[in-house]
Amino acid sequence: MKTIHKYEVPLSAEGVDIELPRENTVRKVEYVVSVRRIFIWVEVEANAVLCEDKCQHHFRAFSTGDGIPEEAIHVGSVVDQYLPEAYHVYVMPLA
Repeated sequence: MKTIHKYEVPLSAEGVDIELPRENTVRKVEYVVSVRRIFIWVEVEANAVLCEDKCQHHFRAFSTGDGIPEEAIHVGSVVDQYLPEAYHVYVMPLA
């Protein structure tokens, strides 16, 4: 059985670290206009709470035109439909 969890990815240079099982899938990335925030929905095994095979995953949102590190992996892009802004969410390898 699987489950999906929702997390916020801040619009900042720091990004966010989220502890997830190694096996996970980002299913959706969305910009919620009413709160001006980016959220991701991540699918994991339902027993992930008990899973010992967890590690930190660092997610970061970049604006269009920002420099993006080579090692970053794209997980989705979102658009603010009321402002001329687009954001691109990447998972970054932790050092």
